[in-house]
Amino acid sequence: MKQVTSTSLALAALFAGAAGFATPASAQATRTWVSGVGDDVNPCSRTAPCRTFAGAISKTAAGGEINCLDPASFGAVTITKSISLICEGVVNGVTASGTNGININGAGITVLLSGFDINGLSAGLSGVNFINGSSLHIKNSTIRLFNSTTTPPFGIKFTPADVNGATLVVDNVTVENNGATSGATGGILVQPATGVPATVLISNTRVTDNNRGGVRIDASAAGSSIKATISDSQITDNQIGLYARSAAGGGTVNVTLANSVVSGNASSGILSEDALTTVTVSNSLVTQNGNGLRVMTGGALVSQGGNVVVSNTTNGSFTATIAKQ
Repeated sequence: MKQVTSTSLALAALFAGAAGFATPASAQATRTWVSGVGDDVNPCSRTAPCRTFAGAISKTAAGGEINCLDPASFGAVTITKSISLICEGVVNGVTASGTNGININGAGITVLLSGFDINGLSAGLSGVNFINGSSLHIKNSTIRLFNSTTTPPFGIKFTPADVNGATLVVDNVTVENNGATSGATGGILVQPATGVPATVLISNTRVTDNNRGGVRIDASAAGSSIKATISDSQITDNQIGLYARSAAGGGTVNVTLANSVVSGNASSGILSEDALTTVTVSNSLVTQNGNGLRVMTGGALVSQGGNVVVSNTTNGSFTATIAKQ
């Protein structure tokens, strides 16, 4: 009878434990890592990280998470499944000259981006380009220098196509120095496709020094609708600060602006265009703009009180006032 030694038992236990963690070669991890000294041939584990987001995303399961181990530029990426890219506490760079920084295009997907510095190097198309999906949440990030002259660039371009609708959340983000010198371009664009409803929440965010528009809320497509809330934010030194619009045959727009500053925008601070567009403002400062408050073709600008509209070239006026309850 063969003697069973303590060494044999230890090896058996080791192999049994390893078998418990083994996965097929094609399996994807729910959490992966990237590093400036990583390699995309790696499995993207914490001890063997990948080098780029593009390399890691193929090895991360839908609904999973990619984290950054150290400061580096991790490259542009296209996202087609639900995923979170979270890189708090390190300098997580994405440079994108002549292209989009991050493309998002997948039916029903949810995407979280946190801790990003997305740089278009003065020639990028759009920093974050949302084509299709269920929701996009961007927080604790900076998006800058998307200034392409070939395609109208934006810091954030949110143009959902799913008739089930989509949500954009922007929290503690700086969107600066984006846009071309002409056309519909600038900091943030929300423009759902025909028949698509969109919900937008922008808070604690700075939209500044963008060419042309700061925040453009646009329901010009037939049957589309946008409900947007902007709070505790600064929209400064763009050409038009907040531009909410529909168009003949377009959809409905309802924007609430609260506890914010709209200042230094060369043409208009707040512009509401079309009878299907309503912008409601409370506890906000509108100052040092060309036109502080402006309406076109029947747009509505409603005050809920607590606003200061002062020292604009033309202050303008609200079309209605709602008394506080």
